[in-house]
Order: sequence, then structure tokens, then C-alpha cells
Amino acid sequence: MGQELNKVKTRIKSVSGALKVTSAMKLVSTVKLKKWKNKMLAHKDYSMQIEDITKDVLSMCKKNNEFSYSHTKDDKRLFIIVSSTLGLCGAYNSNIFKLADVSLTSNDEAIILGQKGISHFANETFTKHDEFSSYSSINDSAAIRSMLNFIVDGFLKGNYKEVHIIHSEYKNSLVFLAKDSLILPINNPEKEEKYLGYGPILEPKADILVSTLIPIYLKTILYSKLLESEVCEQASRSNAMENATNNANEILDNLKIEFNKARQAAITQEITEIAAAANAL
Repeated sequence: MGQELNKVKTRIKSVSGALKVTSAMKLVSTVKLKKWKNKMLAHKDYSMQIEDITKDVLSMCKKNNEFSYSHTKDDKRLFIIVSSTLGLCGAYNSNIFKLADVSLTSNDEAIILGQKGISHFANETFTKHDEFSSYSSINDSAAIRSMLNFIVDGFLKGNYKEVHIIHSEYKNSLVFLAKDSLILPINNPEKEEKYLGYGPILEPKADILVSTLIPIYLKTILYSKLLESEVCEQASRSNAMENATNNANEILDNLKIEFNKARQAAITQEITEIAAAANAL
């Protein structure tokens, strides 16, 4: 019976240690989630305004700009795959990987962000660019700027027919979906008659203005997708750690009950043995 008690004690100690880890991870993820979510909401209004202005200017252009059509007849595409560097974030990475596995072909190229993605796609046949393997979070503005320059240069030189980003789309703190978003080319929207009388006066002309506006638009779109993925990662990790903490508490409660039963059985057996010895005398 003593061995049984020691075994249960060992399990209680092990689960208690895991509980401390999951509780700490949950607290850290919750704080980070709040921080990045506030940034995402603050940036959302700005990105929507930039997107609306860009669409308005593009709809007034008389000719297509260099970002609105492919510069090659090749079918090669470039994908930016956004994964996490750290683990313990539930199905966040697996959802990204499932979408990427069905989207990419051996002819495509990929920029993989996050060590989990780099490990997962290590043996894939498509070409991988490792210039941005050091990227770890949205705070790495230098890597984002270099990535944007790489994307734009490659597209304009005709290296890629399309540029996509596979990221996580935030719905709420419990629901986030993997999504494949097209970054380039930018399709010119159809002209909409939404202005009564005269439309806005553009200075300089729309065809000239769009060349300055498009880089700002691309930077905003790329940053917003990466920021949204950061929020989804922290939300997924917070949910996973909360579930793990709840499971650990449940297991700990059951082990305590099992320990009390074993201890009571041991005490009862000792009393029985003492009583039997006394009767024998």
C-alpha cells in the first residue's frame, strides 16, 4: 500500500508542475493577446482607409499601372507562409500547413516565416527563400521592409505571376481561420458612380498619384496580415493553455481523491493488523 501512495504522490507532483507551466503560459499569452489585439484594432481603421482610397484612385485611372497585371507568362507564384516560432498554440500552425499543402505546387516559391513552418516544409520540393528565416514577430520592421522590397522587385521583374500570403484571419478570440490572400497583382476595380455630381479632384493626376499610393497600400496590407496572424497566434495559445490548465486541475482533483482513498485504505489495514495482533495475544 505504501508503494501505491508513493506512486500517486509522484503523479500529483508531476501534474502540479505542469499546472504551474500552463497557468504561467496562459497569463503571458492573455497579456500579449490584449496588447496585439489593441494594436490590430487601432491599425484596422487606417488600413481600411488606405484600401478605400487606393480603390478610388485605381478606379479613376485611365490605364493599368505596373502592379495591376502580371509581367510574365510563367505560372510561378510566390507564397508567404506565416507560422509561429514558439509552440503550445493549439491548431494554429496545423491549419496553416493544411492550406499551404493544397495551395503550393513544386513550381512555386515560398517565404516561410516562423521556425515551426521552416521545420514542417524542410523536405518540400518547392523553392524556399531563407533570407527571412530570422523573422520572429511583427516587431521586426526591418525584415518586413526587406520582404516587401523583395516581393515588389520580384513581381515587377516578372519572376512571379502572383504573390500570395497564407495567414490566419481573426474572427474572435475563439475562431480564427487559415486564409490565402492575393497581394499582387492588384486588380483595378470597376469605376463606380458613387459620387453625386463631380468626383474628387486629384492632384497630381490619378495615373501619377497611384505610383506613390501603391507602395503604401502594399506595406499596409502586408503589415495588417502579419499583425492579424500575431493576434491569432496569441489567442490560440491562450485558449490551448486555458484548456490544458483546466485538464490539469481536473486530473489533480481526481488524483487527490485517489490519494485519500489509498491513505484511508492503508490506515484501515494497519488498524486491522493491530487489532488482529492484539486478539492473538
